[in-house]
Amino acid sequence: MATSDSLLAPVVSAWLKKIQLAWDFKQEEFGRDAETCMQFFDGPYDFMYGLRRGTNGNGFTFTGNADDFPRPTFAMTVNKVAEMVQLFGPILYARNPIRKVNPRTVPEIPSGAFAPFDPNVFGPLFKKLNDINTIQRSVDESRSVMLENYLNYTPDALNLKDHARRAVDEALIKGMGVLWTRPYVSPSTGKKFIGSFYDTVDNLIIDPDMETIAEAGWIAKRCVHPVWQVEKDFGLMPGTLSGNLESYNQQGNISSEGSAMDYKRKQGKTNDLLVYWKIYSKVGVGGRLSGVSKEMMEPLDGYGDYAYLAVCDKVDYPLNVPPDIQNTADDTEIKKRLEWDTPFWANDNWPFTPIIFHERPRKVWPMSHLKPGLGELKFINWVYSFVASKIRVSCRDFLAMKKSLGEEIKSTILHGNDYELLEIDETHGTVNEVVQFLQHPNFNSDIWRVLEAVERNFEKRVGLTELVYGETAASYRSASEAQVKSDQTRIRPDDMANKVEDSMTDVAKKEALAARWHITGRDVVNIMGKPMAFLWDQLIVSSDPADICHNLEYRIAADSVRKPNRQREADNMSQAMQNLFPNLWSYAAGTGDYSAVNSLLQDWAKSLDLDVTKYLIQPPPPQPQAQQQAAPEAGGGQPAPEDQQQQQQPQGG
Repeated sequence: MATSDSLLAPVVSAWLKKIQLAWDFKQEEFGRDAETCMQFFDGPYDFMYGLRRGTNGNGFTFTGNADDFPRPTFAMTVNKVAEMVQLFGPILYARNPIRKVNPRTVPEIPSGAFAPFDPNVFGPLFKKLNDINTIQRSVDESRSVMLENYLNYTPDALNLKDHARRAVDEALIKGMGVLWTRPYVSPSTGKKFIGSFYDTVDNLIIDPDMETIAEAGWIAKRCVHPVWQVEKDFGLMPGTLSGNLESYNQQGNISSEGSAMDYKRKQGKTNDLLVYWKIYSKVGVGGRLSGVSKEMMEPLDGYGDYAYLAVCDKVDYPLNVPPDIQNTADDTEIKKRLEWDTPFWANDNWPFTPIIFHERPRKVWPMSHLKPGLGELKFINWVYSFVASKIRVSCRDFLAMKKSLGEEIKSTILHGNDYELLEIDETHGTVNEVVQFLQHPNFNSDIWRVLEAVERNFEKRVGLTELVYGETAASYRSASEAQVKSDQTRIRPDDMANKVEDSMTDVAKKEALAARWHITGRDVVNIMGKPMAFLWDQLIVSSDPADICHNLEYRIAADSVRKPNRQREADNMSQAMQNLFPNLWSYAAGTGDYSAVNSLLQDWAKSLDLDVTKYLIQPPPPQPQAQQQAAPEAGGGQPAPEDQQQQQQPQGG
């Protein structure tokens, strides 16, 4: 336990209590359902059947004794959730989006705006204002070109595709996926990049007093890092902190070293990981929290509404403002340590971007895509488990025979060849009286109809229709009927894909603001070259953050994150080549302009993954006659005097 004479000890204590309350609220509103959905996706195959009296968070609600609801002999899980993730995931995010940055349109000043006024007085002002608009448009356009170039470089360099896909999958399963935008320092060059990285929503806490994420007063992120790394990151002396969690590596060391390490474990000396919280607050350092005295409120309010703290259990000071800083540093240093790394609050945002498919009115935590079908999903798993147990029992064969039969006949029945002769004495009676198979009653087929109806209801809840699987129950009577069904099938995936694209647009905006705050010309020189790196320092680094947020428009090219349908693209380009190429070729042959033909060839080659450079057509060189005719035309149609003299000279002279 790290103890000290920290002036901020009451603040740390108040924040830790607040975080615990928010954690409990999240578990009630979101966490339990998220855990259940995750277990259906990747949990133990029999997790549903550890039942207790009352409500089991992962099973059913029932009354009476556990014996009234027996555990099936064959416990299994039908993984419909994995099917959903594997079918929807590639549709929602299959490639990094194409980011577009455009300057906002600045309205022109109407030419008649100053007509009622004296032109001698307001004429120069009108021209000056128009010049200001022209300069602003030029600057915004230059910024948009640089930011667009940078924002389309970093996704591939920092592997945004994998991080975003993890967030999309978690949003499908649990209800929310999260991408955190922050600087990344290259270990080889020391240069900074801005990227967005996945972290599980399980580590996120949101102010429970508000009804939306945008209205929240604070958020917190749970972090787990080695103790030495935390001390290094926050500039603390080695040995200052004590761990509160054991890593797997440390557990292996304890197992190998035996009783001596077991003794240290009992003393709490083997923990090598530290769990701590990063708090991003829009309500100040914490002077307004309950448990903080009024005497501290006014000094803490002086540090502003937007504050960042890192707090840890059993440490009575913020990790980013240790006691030596509290006691010796001036207010400027302390205020700097309490600032957000990147001022996302300037655009009314948080450092993370949520991917949410189903928000709940007046609820800060969303609903999982699976929640509407959880009842049916549990029933399906329960029925399949008991049907499997029934099949196990009903498939057993029982053979009944008289005890008086000889051992030779019994051995022949049980272990004989495929074709054997059995001689039965008359004293034993008929064959049916000697030996018979015992059969279970026929299986009631109604259970399959019930199961089929419940499965159909579940598939409607989550959108796993037959067309998503590429199947059809019946042939279509017309092309229009097929088109209508296809359009209806795409309603839900298209809406979810739009939400992913909206989130990726927010990611691009945050990366642009973070680039303005952290990236310099030195960091982009290898990406854009020295001239653009110089302009980056002049136009981006020195700009007002409001210009980056509000003077530029950020968007994602439509459908640029979705998985391309290669066959459809190839078929479309094949038709385009048949219909467009002859006309474009005739135009090119007549005019010498082959740009349209080459553009068509580029699209065609791209659809087939071909190298287009082999097929591009170079315009033919100009004809010599055309060059000779162009020379007289340049001089007004008459040859120059010196040319006339040369023409009059005799040949061979």
